[in-house]
Amino acid sequence: MKIGKIFKLFMCFIALSFCASAIAQTDEEKVGKAGAAQVLGAAPLVANESAQQYINVLGQVLAAYSGAVYKWHFGVIKSDAINAFAMPGGYILLSSGVLKLLESEDELAFVLAHEVAHVSRRHHYQVVLRQRLAEQATKGLQAATQDSDTAKLAQASGKIYARGLDKTAEFESDRLGVEFMTRAGYDPVAAINVLEKLQRLKGNDPRAELLFSTHPSPAERMDMLLQSGIDKLPRPPEKSNANRNARFLKLIQAI
Repeated sequence: MKIGKIFKLFMCFIALSFCASAIAQTDEEKVGKAGAAQVLGAAPLVANESAQQYINVLGQVLAAYSGAVYKWHFGVIKSDAINAFAMPGGYILLSSGVLKLLESEDELAFVLAHEVAHVSRRHHYQVVLRQRLAEQATKGLQAATQDSDTAKLAQASGKIYARGLDKTAEFESDRLGVEFMTRAGYDPVAAINVLEKLQRLKGNDPRAELLFSTHPSPAERMDMLLQSGIDKLPRPPEKSNANRNARFLKLIQAI
C-alpha cells in the first residue's frame, strides 16, 4: 500500500473518532478509539503529512512481525513530553518530544515496537476489562459492551496511562519489541541506546516525569533485556544505511 494512502486512511479514522461510525467495531477497538480521542484532545497531531506517513509506514512494518491482527494506526502528536501511548485495538501515538530524543531509525523502531508489543499482548485492554468487571460487581452494572459505556472505558484507560502498567508488562514489551525490530532488520542494540538516553534524563527533565512515574527505571529495563539475551541476537551489517538515516533526519526536521 502506498504511504500516501496509508496516511489518508489514518487521518480519516481520526476524524471518525469524533462522530458515529457505521462500521462495526470490536469492543477492544472502541476502547482504543476513545482512548486515542482522549489523547488527541490534549495534544493534536503534528500537522505534517510526511511525518505522519513515515511513522505509519514504519509502524505497519513492525506490527507485521507481531502476529497480531489489528487495523493499525500510528501518529505523531505535538507535545514536548517524552512519551508514547499504546491504545487497545491498534492505536499508537508518539510525542514529538520522544522523537527528538532519538538519533536513528533503529532507535525509533524500538520505541514503536515496544508500543506494538503492548497492543499485541493486550496489556491495557486486559486492565480495562478487569476494571469493568470490578465495577459491575460493586455497582451491579449491566455488561459494558454498548456504545454508551465507551466514555467510561476511555476514562478507565486514561487512569491506566496516569498510573502505568505493572513492571512485568513493561519488561515483556521491551523483550518482544526487540524481537519484532530485530526480525524487521533493525539493530537490537538500539534498544539499549534508547534506555541509556532515558537514564541520563531521569530526575533531571520534567518532560519525562510522567514516563518515569509509569515505567520501571531505565536501568532495570536494561538489566532485564541483557538477561533475556539481547546480546545474542543477530545484528545488521555495521555499514550505515543511508536511506534510513535520510528518512529519519527528514522526520526530525518535519516536527
